[in-house]
Amino acid sequence: MTDSARLLPTLAFGQPGPVRDFLVGEILAGRKTGSSNLRVLYELWQQSIPSAGERYALLDSQDERVAVIRFDRVSTITFPEATPEVAAQESATLEQWQAVHRDFWAGFDDDIRAHLGDPSWAFGDSESIVTTAFTLEQRLATGLGVIGAGFHASRNILPAVGLAGVPITALATRDTVRSQAALRRFGSEGAAYADADALLADPAVRDVTVIAQPEDQATLTLRAIAAGKNVFADKPLGLNPEQAQQIADAAAAADVIVMVGFMKRHAPAYVRLRELLAEGALGTPRSFELSFGCDSTPFCATEEEFVKLAAIHVVDLVRFLFGEVESAVTHSNSAGAHVALSTTLRFASGVVGTLNLTGLPSYSSEFEMLRVSGDAGHAVVTDVARLQLHVVAEGDVPTWQGLSETSTVFTPAESAMSGVERDLFLRGFVGEIRAFRQAAAAHEQPSSSAADNVRTMELCERILGGLPNTF
Repeated sequence: MTDSARLLPTLAFGQPGPVRDFLVGEILAGRKTGSSNLRVLYELWQQSIPSAGERYALLDSQDERVAVIRFDRVSTITFPEATPEVAAQESATLEQWQAVHRDFWAGFDDDIRAHLGDPSWAFGDSESIVTTAFTLEQRLATGLGVIGAGFHASRNILPAVGLAGVPITALATRDTVRSQAALRRFGSEGAAYADADALLADPAVRDVTVIAQPEDQATLTLRAIAAGKNVFADKPLGLNPEQAQQIADAAAAADVIVMVGFMKRHAPAYVRLRELLAEGALGTPRSFELSFGCDSTPFCATEEEFVKLAAIHVVDLVRFLFGEVESAVTHSNSAGAHVALSTTLRFASGVVGTLNLTGLPSYSSEFEMLRVSGDAGHAVVTDVARLQLHVVAEGDVPTWQGLSETSTVFTPAESAMSGVERDLFLRGFVGEIRAFRQAAAAHEQPSSSAADNVRTMELCERILGGLPNTF
């Protein structure tokens, strides 16, 4: 982004969310070249009416500057004075323009009446409407460049990017045709590349996500850092602590943001649990049990692959919840790709707990359960989506003599409206993309930074016995 664009006043259409995302998309595609709004709404929202010749930075739903627009015409009309030429800047026909704006403005009737102190106010043909015509002068480098469009990228990351309202500026695989197909599938008009380096050389790409094979993640991330890009990289970022440290050092030297995709840190159930722990809802946390099971046999041939490619998410999760680990002792009953591990952990905070990690065909339906016990209560998260909090009231009266215990269950709504998006929100995929974009925009390292990732990789090594038990 140029310094001049960064200094421009900002302009936003609609509230953050689907409406604003749609309008921004229409402007960037060149289909919306003007605006119409009631003068009274400018007053209500305390917004200045633009003047012809003024330039603004257009904001998206994350309040990022995505484009520079210049106002060419600003005029005031009444509803009957709207012409097909005015309507054409926003709608296909004058009739469509009239219907859309009547419906939109009707949603603010009560707000306008309160603002004017006139309970009888109603929209009429004499109401002043400010119409504008503007030119899209410049797209700003705020889109996301994507390296990789394999199974995980197509099933989870790229759909989450769309749900987070982030445009895909460019996409690279090893084949241009495949890259073009992936862009079309996810509704992007971005540039297709057959080489990661070509994407990294694109000046329109500021932020990059890397979703490649585990052995390629570190190399591609280092190349992106060298190109001066902010990077969201899927786990594992480095196959050992030494590689992870190399990436962290490179990110610090280049002064770029690097975030590792540990999505459980952004899963609503675990975010709420962490808040409850911080609020003291369980009293002093004492211990935990975390069980994780999946059929990892198709993609993990050893204990090391299972821990670093599958179980690493829950390994990172316990650090996110309880802090740094002081000691780790593991017992194994694995046989090749059939993995069964039990690890006892002690944290610097005093919390102790066990990780029961299972990679067996019997877990074709993935299972995950975390129980945290404290002096005043306990909490259980089941399969990421359900959090139950049980607390005991303080007092001198024996708890069995009254209604002294409380159980609260936190669950998401489920309906026909949720569709397939529900899983991507609940598992934290959408949240991690939003967190990366916010960190990149603010130029602040996220919680799962490259430096923090070094500690998670060290813990993986200790669980596997590759490093001493004690930190």
